Amino acid sequence: NATIAVDDARGTPRRAETDAAPRTLRRFVASDPPPRPSVAPRAMSSLSCASSARVGVALGSKRAIRGSARVARASARASKRVNLTTRAVKEVAGAEFKAEVLESDVPVLVDFWATWCGPCKLISKVVEKAEAEYDAAKLKIVKIEVDPNPDLVEEFGVYGLPTVMLFKDGKAVEGSKREGAINLPKLKDHLEKFGVAQP
Repeated sequence: NATIAVDDARGTPRRAETDAAPRTLRRFVASDPPPRPSVAPRAMSSLSCASSARVGVALGSKRAIRGSARVARASARASKRVNLTTRAVKEVAGAEFKAEVLESDVPVLVDFWATWCGPCKLISKVVEKAEAEYDAAKLKIVKIEVDPNPDLVEEFGVYGLPTVMLFKDGKAVEGSKREGAINLPKLKDHLEKFGVAQP
Protein backbone atom coordinates (compact mmCIF):
# COMPACT_ATOMS: atom_id res chain seq x y z
CA ASN A 1 0.00 0.00 0.00
CA ALA A 2 3.03 2.32 0.26
CA THR A 3 4.45 4.30 -2.69
CA ILE A 4 8.02 5.48 -3.39
CA ALA A 5 8.59 9.19 -3.80
CA VAL A 6 11.81 11.10 -4.81
CA ASP A 7 12.99 14.11 -2.91
CA ASP A 8 13.25 16.87 -5.52
CA ALA A 9 16.15 18.55 -3.72
CA ARG A 10 18.53 15.64 -3.13
CA GLY A 11 17.14 12.86 -5.33
CA THR A 12 16.87 10.56 -2.29
CA PRO A 13 14.06 8.13 -2.40
CA ARG A 14 11.67 8.20 0.58
CA ARG A 15 8.53 6.33 1.56
CA ALA A 16 5.41 8.27 0.99
CA GLU A 17 2.69 8.18 3.63
CA THR A 18 -0.27 6.05 2.88
CA ASP A 19 -3.57 7.61 2.14
CA ALA A 20 -5.21 6.04 5.19
CA ALA A 21 -3.95 4.14 8.24
CA PRO A 22 -5.19 0.56 8.53
CA ARG A 23 -8.03 0.03 10.98
CA THR A 24 -8.66 -3.01 13.11
CA LEU A 25 -12.33 -3.88 13.60
CA ARG A 26 -13.70 -6.04 16.36
CA ARG A 27 -16.75 -8.06 15.53
CA PHE A 28 -18.73 -10.18 17.96
CA VAL A 29 -19.53 -13.67 16.85
CA ALA A 30 -22.01 -16.19 18.25
CA SER A 31 -19.31 -17.84 20.38
CA ASP A 32 -18.46 -14.62 22.21
CA PRO A 33 -19.99 -14.31 25.69
CA PRO A 34 -22.64 -11.55 25.96
CA PRO A 35 -21.59 -8.36 27.75
CA ARG A 36 -22.46 -8.28 31.43
CA PRO A 37 -25.13 -5.74 32.40
CA SER A 38 -24.02 -3.11 34.85
CA VAL A 39 -25.58 -3.38 38.36
CA ALA A 40 -24.70 0.19 39.29
CA PRO A 41 -27.93 1.72 37.92
CA ARG A 42 -30.01 -0.76 39.94
CA ALA A 43 -28.06 0.00 43.06
CA MET A 44 -28.39 3.70 42.43
CA SER A 45 -32.11 3.25 41.74
CA SER A 46 -32.57 1.35 44.99
CA LEU A 47 -30.58 3.98 46.84
CA SER A 48 -32.63 6.74 45.25
CA CYS A 49 -35.87 4.99 46.21
CA ALA A 50 -34.66 4.49 49.77
CA SER A 51 -33.57 8.12 50.01
CA SER A 52 -36.88 9.30 48.59
CA ALA A 53 -38.74 7.14 51.08
CA ARG A 54 -36.75 8.60 53.98
CA VAL A 55 -37.34 12.13 52.74
CA GLY A 56 -41.05 11.41 52.35
CA VAL A 57 -41.28 10.04 55.89
CA ALA A 58 -39.42 13.07 57.24
CA LEU A 59 -41.71 15.48 55.42
CA GLY A 60 -44.76 13.56 56.58
CA SER A 61 -43.52 13.70 60.17
CA LYS A 62 -42.99 17.47 59.95
CA ARG A 63 -46.47 17.95 58.51
CA ALA A 64 -47.94 15.81 61.29
CA ILE A 65 -46.09 17.84 63.93
CA ARG A 66 -47.28 21.11 62.43
CA GLY A 67 -50.84 19.77 62.23
CA SER A 68 -50.72 18.66 65.88
CA ALA A 69 -49.42 22.08 66.91
CA ARG A 70 -52.29 23.81 65.07
CA VAL A 71 -54.83 21.52 66.75
CA ALA A 72 -53.28 22.21 70.16
CA ARG A 73 -53.41 25.99 69.62
CA ALA A 74 -57.04 25.80 68.46
CA SER A 75 -57.95 23.71 71.51
CA ALA A 76 -56.24 26.21 73.81
CA ARG A 77 -58.15 29.11 72.24
CA ALA A 78 -61.44 27.22 72.50
CA SER A 79 -60.70 26.35 76.12
CA LYS A 80 -59.92 29.97 76.88
CA ARG A 81 -63.22 31.10 75.30
CA VAL A 82 -65.14 28.52 77.31
CA ASN A 83 -63.46 29.56 80.55
CA LEU A 84 -64.59 33.15 80.06
CA THR A 85 -68.25 32.15 80.35
CA THR A 86 -68.17 29.27 82.83
CA ARG A 87 -69.99 31.33 85.48
CA ALA A 88 -73.39 32.31 84.10
CA VAL A 89 -74.83 35.65 85.16
CA LYS A 90 -77.75 35.04 87.48
CA GLU A 91 -81.22 36.28 86.56
CA VAL A 92 -82.94 38.02 89.47
CA ALA A 93 -86.69 38.61 89.73
CA GLY A 94 -88.45 41.17 91.92
CA ALA A 95 -88.94 38.78 94.84
CA GLU A 96 -85.21 37.94 94.93
CA PHE A 97 -83.95 41.49 94.55
CA LYS A 98 -83.74 42.24 98.27
CA ALA A 99 -81.81 39.09 99.18
CA GLU A 100 -79.55 38.99 96.12
CA VAL A 101 -78.80 42.70 95.78
CA LEU A 102 -79.71 44.83 98.79
CA GLU A 103 -78.55 42.32 101.39
CA SER A 104 -75.39 41.22 99.56
CA ASP A 105 -72.10 41.33 101.46
CA VAL A 106 -70.22 42.38 98.31
CA PRO A 107 -70.92 45.11 95.73
CA VAL A 108 -73.47 44.07 93.11
CA LEU A 109 -73.54 45.19 89.49
CA VAL A 110 -77.07 45.00 88.08
CA ASP A 111 -77.67 44.74 84.34
CA PHE A 112 -81.17 45.92 83.41
CA TRP A 113 -82.20 44.46 80.06
CA ALA A 114 -85.12 43.44 77.80
CA THR A 115 -85.63 40.74 75.19
CA TRP A 116 -86.56 43.30 72.52
CA CYS A 117 -83.45 45.43 73.18
CA GLY A 118 -80.71 44.90 70.55
CA PRO A 119 -77.86 46.66 72.41
CA CYS A 120 -78.76 44.63 75.51
CA LYS A 121 -77.51 41.52 73.72
CA LEU A 122 -74.13 43.18 73.17
CA ILE A 123 -73.69 44.26 76.76
CA SER A 124 -74.86 40.83 77.92
CA LYS A 125 -71.66 39.32 76.53
CA VAL A 126 -69.64 42.02 78.28
CA VAL A 127 -71.14 41.36 81.71
CA GLU A 128 -70.66 37.61 81.21
CA LYS A 129 -66.94 38.18 80.62
CA ALA A 130 -66.78 40.49 83.62
CA GLU A 131 -68.51 37.84 85.73
CA ALA A 132 -65.81 35.35 84.72
CA GLU A 133 -62.92 37.73 85.45
CA TYR A 134 -63.95 39.33 88.74
CA ASP A 135 -63.55 37.46 92.00
CA ALA A 136 -66.96 36.49 93.37
CA ALA A 137 -65.81 37.65 96.82
CA LYS A 138 -65.30 41.18 95.47
CA LEU A 139 -68.12 41.67 92.97
CA LYS A 140 -71.43 40.00 92.17
CA ILE A 141 -73.17 40.53 88.83
CA VAL A 142 -76.88 39.89 88.24
CA LYS A 143 -79.38 40.60 85.46
CA ILE A 144 -82.91 41.95 85.79
CA GLU A 145 -85.41 41.84 82.94
CA VAL A 146 -87.37 45.09 82.99
CA ASP A 147 -90.74 43.96 81.59
CA PRO A 148 -91.60 41.54 84.44
CA ASN A 149 -90.25 44.00 87.05
CA PRO A 150 -91.85 47.43 86.46
CA ASP A 151 -91.63 48.33 90.17
CA LEU A 152 -87.82 48.09 90.14
CA VAL A 153 -87.70 50.07 86.89
CA GLU A 154 -89.74 52.86 88.51
CA GLU A 155 -87.88 52.78 91.83
CA PHE A 156 -84.41 53.15 90.31
CA GLY A 157 -85.36 55.31 87.33
CA VAL A 158 -84.35 52.90 84.59
CA TYR A 159 -85.65 54.73 81.51
CA GLY A 160 -83.05 53.71 78.94
CA LEU A 161 -81.70 50.31 78.00
CA PRO A 162 -79.32 48.75 78.50
CA THR A 163 -78.54 50.16 81.95
CA VAL A 164 -75.96 49.00 84.48
CA MET A 165 -76.00 50.15 88.10
CA LEU A 166 -73.82 49.38 91.10
CA PHE A 167 -75.27 48.61 94.54
CA LYS A 168 -73.40 48.71 97.87
CA ASP A 169 -74.57 48.38 101.45
CA GLY A 170 -78.22 47.96 100.47
CA LYS A 171 -78.54 50.95 98.16
CA ALA A 172 -77.65 52.16 94.70
CA VAL A 173 -74.29 53.91 94.46
CA GLU A 174 -74.88 57.50 93.45
CA GLY A 175 -73.62 58.27 89.96
CA SER A 176 -73.03 54.61 89.09
CA LYS A 177 -76.03 54.28 86.75
CA ARG A 178 -74.87 54.13 83.16
CA GLU A 179 -77.09 53.81 80.10
CA GLY A 180 -76.11 52.46 76.70
CA ALA A 181 -73.75 49.79 75.42
CA ILE A 182 -70.25 49.58 76.89
CA ASN A 183 -67.21 47.41 76.27
CA LEU A 184 -65.34 45.46 78.92
CA PRO A 185 -62.37 47.83 79.46
CA LYS A 186 -64.72 50.80 79.90
CA LEU A 187 -66.91 48.80 82.25
CA LYS A 188 -63.86 47.99 84.37
CA ASP A 189 -62.90 51.67 84.45
CA HIS A 190 -66.47 52.60 85.39
CA LEU A 191 -66.51 50.15 88.32
CA GLU A 192 -63.07 51.28 89.47
CA LYS A 193 -64.38 54.82 89.91
CA PHE A 194 -66.72 53.48 92.59
CA GLY A 195 -64.25 51.41 94.53
CA VAL A 196 -64.31 48.07 92.68
CA ALA A 197 -60.72 47.18 91.88
CA GLN A 198 -59.96 45.70 88.48
CA PRO A 199 -59.19 41.98 88.39
